[in-house]
Amino acid sequence: MPHHCCVPKCTSDSRLASCTGLSFHSFPKDKERTKQWIIAIRRDIGPDFRLSTSTRVCSLHFDENAYMPTAPYRQLKRLKRDAVPTKFDWTINKEPRRKLFRAKPMSLPTKVQLSDSVDSHKVHESYASLPFVNTVENRDETEVNEDHNEPTDELNTSSSSDDSLTNMEEAASPDKSQIQQTNIQLLHLRNREKFTILRFSNSDSDIRYYTGFSTYSALTCFYSFLLPAANFLYYVGTENTSSGTPYALLNKRGPSRTLSPMEELFITLVRLRKGLSEKLIGDLYNLSEGTISRILNTWIIFLSERLKSFPIWPSKDHVKESMPTFFKDSYPTTRAIIDCTEMFIEQPSAADCQRETFSSYKHHNTAKGLIAISPSGQISFISSLYAGRCSDKKIVRHCGFLDLLEEGDGVMADRGFDIAPDLQQRGATLIMPSFLQGKDQFTVEQLSESRKIATVRVHVERAVRKVKEFEILSNRIPITLCPMLDKIWIICCHLANFTGSGKLYKSA
Repeated sequence: MPHHCCVPKCTSDSRLASCTGLSFHSFPKDKERTKQWIIAIRRDIGPDFRLSTSTRVCSLHFDENAYMPTAPYRQLKRLKRDAVPTKFDWTINKEPRRKLFRAKPMSLPTKVQLSDSVDSHKVHESYASLPFVNTVENRDETEVNEDHNEPTDELNTSSSSDDSLTNMEEAASPDKSQIQQTNIQLLHLRNREKFTILRFSNSDSDIRYYTGFSTYSALTCFYSFLLPAANFLYYVGTENTSSGTPYALLNKRGPSRTLSPMEELFITLVRLRKGLSEKLIGDLYNLSEGTISRILNTWIIFLSERLKSFPIWPSKDHVKESMPTFFKDSYPTTRAIIDCTEMFIEQPSAADCQRETFSSYKHHNTAKGLIAISPSGQISFISSLYAGRCSDKKIVRHCGFLDLLEEGDGVMADRGFDIAPDLQQRGATLIMPSFLQGKDQFTVEQLSESRKIATVRVHVERAVRKVKEFEILSNRIPITLCPMLDKIWIICCHLANFTGSGKLYKSA
């Protein structure tokens, strides 16, 4: 296999007759020695130079002492373990430097390449994701050539002048600690300009607007609740999102994670809270729509599974201890207040789906879910979503809510919930406003009772409104999102508990 020397200005090539007898040596496997070679040959790893198994340095650049002793008849030369190339055009017959003198501070060219001799590999690692520092300031002393026939306020930056380039590199070598400090400042400034959680971390109002959490500390507390599982997520595709597979078992080959788990959580909350499209979020983060879709699908599955495992149904004793005075005086047996809510969805193309999802109450295609709140105001039960055609009674019977009730419990509901017989089978009672039942008007007692119930039931309506503050549910939901809608509904209901104070009443 032909080889070519990678040293700048060296034209050695194994295919040339003039290079017969030269040996071409590959770079050492040891990383530290490889760095020494790169520094010695004055090359930088980047688009113009990349190491491979075929990268070679010819024997013209090694001193005779760099080779191991071999028999005279052996043509193959082997380098010593610590050998480093030292013979180059810029080290042979180099004229001695002329006398230098101290000059006044002067401005340097706007673009300066850092010297390889100053731990260039560390500098490059620090600058891998940061803009280059274009100016060097506060230089107290600058070395220039003492030549009265040339102006002393200018430097020749031509690439053909190796001496001038060397002087510039030496003059432009900043302190390592200064580089690190500059990197930190640049990183902070760059993140402040981008749409990231770091940009809003010092503004509780912005955190509340984009996520619903009252403060940044509350958001980080919620994130800690998700650890350590959040650090071991695999991106998933849309074809797996409705399979019901636990999030820990989902795995899809693809690009590696480019954002931190905290940043991905922030993206998911922004998507739920403000209803931003995946395309818009991708533009804000300079990521493709496909990448944002994988992030959102992964986190929606993860959050729904994680939050569903969090118990929200309070015990009977806890309900009594936290019950507001109004309930204790008027409805002391109340265990839960229930209500159904509907969300508009895009009209399906299939006729049977159109029929099943059409709500005669909303006159629109909808998805319907039931929630219950405890007397203290916390959401205590979240059902799955059903087609908009389902009645409230049918949802109560099939969602699992009745299985949680105990004997002596009271359930407060609106007139549309005709579930008294179902509750009686479990020893529970239904608390609801009175019906006229053929009468012309309510009695004074019935009217007073209905007003009291309506006053209390308004709090479950507030809980529903709090859930729909997540604009992904309050806007019309596209058909493409319906496979994930049940998970999104569960997440938003749980987040309403996390983001709220839990006190819907003015007096306890």
